[in-house]
Amino acid sequence: MLSEGVSQGVTGQIFWYEGDLMPGIDKEPAVGKPIHREIHVYKATKIEQTEVLDGRFYSNIKTELVQKTSTDEDGKFIIALEPGTYSVFVKEPQGLFANQFDQSGIINPVTIRQNELVSLLIKVDYMAAY
Repeated sequence: MLSEGVSQGVTGQIFWYEGDLMPGIDKEPAVGKPIHREIHVYKATKIEQTEVLDGRFYSNIKTELVQKTSTDEDGKFIIALEPGTYSVFVKEPQGLFANQFDQSGIINPVTIRQNELVSLLIKVDYMAAY
Protein backbone atom coordinates (compact mmCIF):
# COMPACT_ATOMS: atom_id res chain seq x y z
CA MET A 1 0.00 0.00 0.00
CA LEU A 2 1.33 3.44 -0.90
CA SER A 3 1.90 5.96 1.89
CA GLU A 4 -0.24 9.04 1.60
CA GLY A 5 1.19 12.49 2.17
CA VAL A 6 4.84 11.75 1.34
CA SER A 7 6.30 14.95 -0.12
CA GLN A 8 10.02 14.18 0.09
CA GLY A 9 11.67 10.99 -1.11
CA VAL A 10 11.30 8.67 -4.08
CA THR A 11 8.26 7.37 -5.93
CA GLY A 12 8.10 5.11 -8.92
CA GLN A 13 7.24 1.81 -10.49
CA ILE A 14 9.03 -1.50 -11.15
CA PHE A 15 8.69 -3.36 -14.46
CA TRP A 16 9.71 -6.91 -15.45
CA TYR A 17 11.34 -7.54 -18.86
CA GLU A 18 12.33 -10.91 -20.32
CA GLY A 19 13.01 -12.62 -23.62
CA ASP A 20 14.36 -11.25 -26.90
CA LEU A 21 14.03 -7.46 -26.76
CA MET A 22 16.33 -6.71 -29.69
CA PRO A 23 14.92 -3.83 -31.73
CA GLY A 24 14.03 -4.58 -35.31
CA ILE A 25 12.07 -3.47 -38.33
CA ASP A 26 8.32 -3.71 -37.75
CA LYS A 27 8.95 -4.73 -34.15
CA GLU A 28 7.12 -2.90 -31.38
CA PRO A 29 9.26 -1.56 -28.52
CA ALA A 30 9.29 -3.83 -25.48
CA VAL A 31 6.76 -3.03 -22.78
CA GLY A 32 7.49 -4.18 -19.26
CA LYS A 33 5.01 -5.85 -16.94
CA PRO A 34 4.47 -4.16 -13.55
CA ILE A 35 5.58 -6.44 -10.72
CA HIS A 36 5.23 -6.69 -6.96
CA ARG A 37 8.65 -6.68 -5.28
CA GLU A 38 10.45 -5.62 -2.14
CA ILE A 39 12.65 -2.53 -2.43
CA HIS A 40 15.74 -1.91 -0.30
CA VAL A 41 17.19 1.61 -0.05
CA TYR A 42 20.76 1.98 1.21
CA LYS A 43 23.00 4.99 1.69
CA ALA A 44 24.88 5.59 -1.58
CA THR A 45 26.71 2.33 -2.36
CA LYS A 46 29.57 1.55 -4.72
CA ILE A 47 30.24 -1.92 -6.12
CA GLU A 48 33.32 -2.41 -3.90
CA GLN A 49 31.02 -2.02 -0.86
CA THR A 50 29.12 -5.19 -1.83
CA GLU A 51 29.56 -8.77 -2.89
CA VAL A 52 28.49 -9.36 -6.50
CA LEU A 53 27.00 -12.54 -7.93
CA ASP A 54 26.76 -13.00 -11.70
CA GLY A 55 27.48 -9.30 -12.28
CA ARG A 56 23.92 -8.21 -11.45
CA PHE A 57 22.97 -9.36 -7.96
CA TYR A 58 24.34 -7.86 -4.77
CA SER A 59 24.65 -9.10 -1.20
CA ASN A 60 26.50 -8.19 2.00
CA ILE A 61 26.09 -4.48 1.35
CA LYS A 62 28.40 -2.54 3.67
CA THR A 63 26.47 0.75 3.66
CA GLU A 64 23.52 1.49 5.94
CA LEU A 65 20.08 0.09 5.06
CA VAL A 66 17.84 3.15 5.31
CA GLN A 67 14.42 1.93 4.21
CA LYS A 68 12.68 -1.23 3.04
CA THR A 69 9.19 -1.43 1.51
CA SER A 70 7.11 -3.39 -0.98
CA THR A 71 5.45 -2.23 -4.16
CA ASP A 72 1.72 -2.54 -4.66
CA GLU A 73 0.27 -5.02 -7.17
CA ASP A 74 0.95 -2.51 -9.99
CA GLY A 75 4.64 -2.23 -9.08
CA LYS A 76 4.19 1.27 -7.63
CA PHE A 77 5.98 2.53 -4.55
CA ILE A 78 6.67 5.67 -2.55
CA ILE A 79 9.34 6.03 0.13
CA ALA A 80 9.94 9.00 2.43
CA LEU A 81 13.65 9.86 2.60
CA GLU A 82 15.79 12.59 4.10
CA PRO A 83 17.88 14.69 1.67
CA GLY A 84 20.89 12.74 0.44
CA THR A 85 22.04 10.20 -2.13
CA TYR A 86 20.87 6.61 -1.94
CA SER A 87 21.15 3.30 -3.83
CA VAL A 88 17.89 1.52 -4.68
CA PHE A 89 17.83 -2.28 -5.01
CA VAL A 90 15.05 -4.73 -5.91
CA LYS A 91 14.95 -7.99 -3.95
CA GLU A 92 15.07 -11.06 -6.19
CA PRO A 93 15.60 -14.73 -5.20
CA GLN A 94 19.26 -14.53 -6.33
CA GLY A 95 20.01 -11.36 -4.32
CA LEU A 96 19.46 -7.63 -4.55
CA PHE A 97 19.19 -6.47 -8.17
CA ALA A 98 20.28 -3.18 -9.71
CA ASN A 99 21.43 -2.39 -13.24
CA GLN A 100 22.27 1.33 -13.25
CA PHE A 101 25.37 3.27 -12.12
CA ASP A 102 26.36 6.92 -12.11
CA GLN A 103 29.71 8.38 -13.21
CA SER A 104 31.03 7.97 -9.64
CA GLY A 105 30.21 4.26 -9.60
CA ILE A 106 27.23 4.53 -7.24
CA ILE A 107 24.78 1.68 -7.83
CA ASN A 108 21.28 2.72 -8.98
CA PRO A 109 21.55 6.17 -7.40
CA VAL A 110 18.80 8.59 -6.49
CA THR A 111 19.48 12.01 -4.97
CA ILE A 112 16.80 13.53 -2.77
CA ARG A 113 16.66 17.27 -2.11
CA GLN A 114 14.61 19.14 0.48
CA ASN A 115 10.85 19.00 -0.32
CA GLU A 116 11.43 16.99 -3.51
CA LEU A 117 9.76 13.76 -4.59
CA VAL A 118 11.92 12.06 -7.25
CA SER A 119 10.31 9.74 -9.80
CA LEU A 120 12.15 6.49 -10.58
CA LEU A 121 11.29 3.74 -13.09
CA ILE A 122 13.12 0.48 -12.46
CA LYS A 123 13.59 -2.19 -15.14
CA VAL A 124 14.19 -5.66 -13.77
CA ASP A 125 15.66 -7.10 -16.97
CA TYR A 126 18.19 -9.78 -16.09
CA MET A 127 16.09 -12.31 -18.07
CA ALA A 128 16.07 -10.11 -21.19
CA ALA A 129 18.40 -10.03 -24.19
CA TYR A 130 19.00 -6.74 -26.01
